[in-house]
Amino acid sequence: IYRSMAEDSKVVGIGECGLDYHEGVEQEKQKEVFIKHIELANEVKKPLMLHIRNSYKDAIEILKNYAKVKGDVHFFAGTIEEAKKFLELGFTLSFTGVITFAKQYKELVEYVPLDMMISETDCPFVTPIPYRGKRNEPVYVIEVVKKIPEIKKMDFEAVKTQLVKNASRVFNF
Repeated sequence: IYRSMAEDSKVVGIGECGLDYHEGVEQEKQKEVFIKHIELANEVKKPLMLHIRNSYKDAIEILKNYAKVKGDVHFFAGTIEEAKKFLELGFTLSFTGVITFAKQYKELVEYVPLDMMISETDCPFVTPIPYRGKRNEPVYVIEVVKKIPEIKKMDFEAVKTQLVKNASRVFNF
């Protein structure tokens, strides 16, 4: 049944899937399930939408060994070195409202090539400035889109256009 659902033309990707070691959950079972998601994505030739938390090294190794498709790393919060490894595998990196208020993302956003990033909200969490303290909403993605050209010292319209192209390319819109 999962394959027939995944093959539906309305389905643009497989995920969120991946590894999340945040709460000390059973890692080996997560790896098994992650591999199954990758195999499904490979079969139906659809991109992966990855959820990776405190497990970038293991996720990269599994992707190297199993993934034939590319995709996006949702809410990327890793290091530049980890970013480099995902980029080498052809994965885009998504940035959320956290880039509007957490200074540690500046260098990371500067590093990632514009054609390899996607903007997102991660609703209902990490609400961007100027909406901090409120529930995050999809419409607030514009604040993320505004922050990227500010950090990268680029034209807003050019960045906005490229981000839309990136999402369209990754998810075959």
